[in-house]
Amino acid sequence: MLRIGSHSSSPMQIAPYLKNVAAVAAIALAAVCSGLGAGPPAVAAAQQLPVLTVTVFSAPSQVVWFPALIQATGLDAQHGFKLEIKQKPSQMAYADFAAGADPVCYCISTGAGGRFVEQGADVALLWNIFNYDYYIVANAGVHALKDLEGKTLVADTVTGSWALANWFLRQRGVDLTKVAIRSSNVRGAGGFAELMAGRSDAVAVTPIDASTVLAEAEDTLHVFSVYDAAIWRQHARSETMPSIAAGAWRDWAAKPENLDLLRRFYAANLDAAELVKREPEKAAALIEQGTGISSKTLLYYFAHFGSLIDIRPIADNRDSIAALTQTILPAANQLDRPFTAAELGNYVSDFRPR
Repeated sequence: MLRIGSHSSSPMQIAPYLKNVAAVAAIALAAVCSGLGAGPPAVAAAQQLPVLTVTVFSAPSQVVWFPALIQATGLDAQHGFKLEIKQKPSQMAYADFAAGADPVCYCISTGAGGRFVEQGADVALLWNIFNYDYYIVANAGVHALKDLEGKTLVADTVTGSWALANWFLRQRGVDLTKVAIRSSNVRGAGGFAELMAGRSDAVAVTPIDASTVLAEAEDTLHVFSVYDAAIWRQHARSETMPSIAAGAWRDWAAKPENLDLLRRFYAANLDAAELVKREPEKAAALIEQGTGISSKTLLYYFAHFGSLIDIRPIADNRDSIAALTQTILPAANQLDRPFTAAELGNYVSDFRPR
């Protein structure tokens, strides 16, 4: 503590001294304020929260939703870390992850990650984010999937999602040799152009692409899910099929400090998913602010496809991933060969929350 002595001094002697004291006090106060700030956010900044950087596909991909929502709500800081998002086009995101430049990817499909493993990347899935489904959106002349026979269907036939849709349609009795399938890689509203113009009878799309159009034109179209839980249960002894997961390079995730960050991120994922369920309008507005994705599209997805949000450790889906990587995807030429038991064991991590 700074003290003024008790010896006798004149006012003229004390005045300069008091000026110096005031100056020192002002400097000290400014230092304290700049370090501590006026409240908790500044304190958190001063403490330098550990940073987790994740790679995602650029909007309007659905994989950007939860990271954007976590940032907008401060769920990352609440769980003791700072989230940084790298939005990249899908091919660039996959290339950088497969090469090891980005150690964490929040956008891995089972097939894509499997190809990385076949190419020598030591990566693993951590937790599921979205389950699989694919939708046939058709005009008024199609009342059931079987009605596709004799009709024209537009689909992006080079994707893993279509490979699975193809498998399910055959399992459900659709003779695809009788369907005129026209391949197109145009996504979103553009994928519906031929359907709306009457140049095709149906289009096969992802849930988010379906939401984009059906939010505006639902009354004029018929929608059919290709996924059948009973068929999948019989084939894979599992109720659900994982579609998009969070993944990481195994050596990076094995470090205790990184594993701790991943567990914090997982907890924030659960909170973000709960916000979507509890307050969909608020969640949609915040995601729109962070990504530009229409709230109307998001709310349609939450209302009609929200059950596909299924955040859980990937080990819960081990049987499904075994069926995909050892049978279905190799048969569809989405993988070069079936996974070995060792590859499956490494690919499906034992990640668990605290």
